[in-house]
Amino acid sequence: MTTPRTALITGAGAGIGAAIAAALHEAGHTCTITGRAPHRPEGLRDDIAYLQLDYLDPASMAAACEVVSDRMRPEILINNAGINLNGLMADTDADRLNQMMATNLVGPYALTRACLPHMTATGWGRIVNITSIWSVLGNPTNTAYCASKFGLDGMTAALAAEVGHHGITVNAVAPGYIMTDAVRAKYTPERLAKVSEHIPVARPGRPEEIASVVAFLASDASTYLTGQNIRVDGGLTRVSHPFTRPD
Repeated sequence: MTTPRTALITGAGAGIGAAIAAALHEAGHTCTITGRAPHRPEGLRDDIAYLQLDYLDPASMAAACEVVSDRMRPEILINNAGINLNGLMADTDADRLNQMMATNLVGPYALTRACLPHMTATGWGRIVNITSIWSVLGNPTNTAYCASKFGLDGMTAALAAEVGHHGITVNAVAPGYIMTDAVRAKYTPERLAKVSEHIPVARPGRPEEIASVVAFLASDASTYLTGQNIRVDGGLTRVSHPFTRPD
């Protein structure tokens, strides 16, 4: 039986984050989601709280971290919010680099620090960082994004080593191609069909398939799994070329 906990899920207004929030709520946890908008999104269920958090706004960051450390004190933290501004390294100026680093790495680092004192004091905590398959593989036109996500993976491993003896586990989940609105907007059906030729399960994933892994990592059952970056990608990163499927 799962013990009800307090959970904070960043960037959970839609897509993978929304699926994670739904899964944790279904498991009985008290959930708060974050978003950049000043007001809670329309349609958000009444029993899920909302916290404004914009990693690119220092005042917003400071206010959110204060709320988290002083009042909310989550026992489960899901660092899901992220951005990907594609571009060649030669075309990625300092501003674009800083936006991705602030959102994908520096912000999660600060928010995690705000959560740690309560987790350490109670002797229980679950931190799950949403990385990407581009945290384990290099991708052309994604140098800044890869740098931020490789960094988040490194933070995961190092923090797991620091806090494991306090009953806190720290893991990452690396989604592959997942059918969110963002992916639908970025890739044509033809492009997704081509990508699927490289995926052993022959299709992109669903947000709920990421959420189910995250929910396990955030549960009481996940006690001896820490420091990992778990690829949920239909087998994509274990197969380096298109292959012939058996009939």
